[in-house]
Amino acid sequence: MVHTPINSMENCVQKTTIERLRVPRPGDRNEVAKTYYPPELRAAIVGTGGIARIHGQRIQDLGSRVVGVCGRDLSKAQALAAELQPAGRRGGFRRRDGIEPFADLGRMLDETGPDVLHVCSPHGFHAAHALEAIKRGIHVICEKPMTTTVEDAQRLLDASEAAGIHAAVCLTQRSYPMVAELRGRILSGEIGKLQAVRGGFLSWDSSHENWGWGFDPAIAGTSYATADLGVHWLDLVEHVTGSRISQVDARFSTLRPTRVKDGREVDVQAEDYVRVFLQLSDGTPGSAVFSGVCAGEPNACFIDVDGMDGGFHWQADDPNVLRHRRADASILTIARDPERLSADAGRIAFTPAGHAEGFGDAFRNLIRDVYAAIGGDPVAYPTFADGRRLVSVVHAIQESAQTRKAIDID
Repeated sequence: MVHTPINSMENCVQKTTIERLRVPRPGDRNEVAKTYYPPELRAAIVGTGGIARIHGQRIQDLGSRVVGVCGRDLSKAQALAAELQPAGRRGGFRRRDGIEPFADLGRMLDETGPDVLHVCSPHGFHAAHALEAIKRGIHVICEKPMTTTVEDAQRLLDASEAAGIHAAVCLTQRSYPMVAELRGRILSGEIGKLQAVRGGFLSWDSSHENWGWGFDPAIAGTSYATADLGVHWLDLVEHVTGSRISQVDARFSTLRPTRVKDGREVDVQAEDYVRVFLQLSDGTPGSAVFSGVCAGEPNACFIDVDGMDGGFHWQADDPNVLRHRRADASILTIARDPERLSADAGRIAFTPAGHAEGFGDAFRNLIRDVYAAIGGDPVAYPTFADGRRLVSVVHAIQESAQTRKAIDID
């Protein structure tokens, strides 16, 4: 059920409309409608950084409305609200028609009455911000990592289930069409019994000397490369193989142990380079590297899955291609073509073959699926249960690195 705005102004209430997508049948290929809109929801955003901007743009792409933006710095909330204002409403409009900026989250939720809150604030604030929405019966889409502690993750999961709301985590690798294709081919047995998984997430985000909030344990938690970057790969490997990570053996490095904050050097405690060996619940071994200090690697999340009869390779910076390494030593390049993909992959592929889709489209796909589920469609998305699971894996990797021992995961 869509949350009803809690203020009483009649003009603030917008009727939800749903254009339903037929549930795919086994064997469907290319028969699922390629364009549809989820319910037109009223969305609010907490957080004012780059990821909040992406959420706002994708919300509007889907035909929904951003009704409020909240930030610790009101001027930043005002700037993002102004940027996201619908064309023709950027000046002289009545308050109920536009996007209102706030510095107080509770006030924003009470005055705008959104259907869904997008939590795009720094990691350490996720739990408190999500709970503000949950206690008001408002649906939540939360950025990853869901929280910085297992206890907070469990608290959010319990609260969301008790409230009966939809609660999602932005594990967006799942929302690429070729990842859906990869999962389907692996689970169908196309490469036989799995032998190994490998990959990682390499980024240049912190390949500089500057201090950022991602290194502040009070704001971002005690992990950087694992919780902020590696979490994408950890979810990806569980998603495409259908098996959970059951054991990890990790080692951490901080390759840039000091950074500059306000003109002075500050010691860094969080890891910026991670090596991890792992085992899946079906016995498959694996390994991965996560780093935020790799020059020349903007954001490279990649995975290789090796089977008895072949293997697959996919990477996020070339997302429209899946490479099938065959047992006869040939390599088949599978290009994203909505006309030829499986039903699960074709459902989230919109542009014709040869017209690239990427990061922004994956975000749109995830948000669209959550909004469709809010409207009553039987659509799956990464839930708070998935988010809680990933927080526990991150903490197991931290424990392993600290103790220099392998750690089992339930």
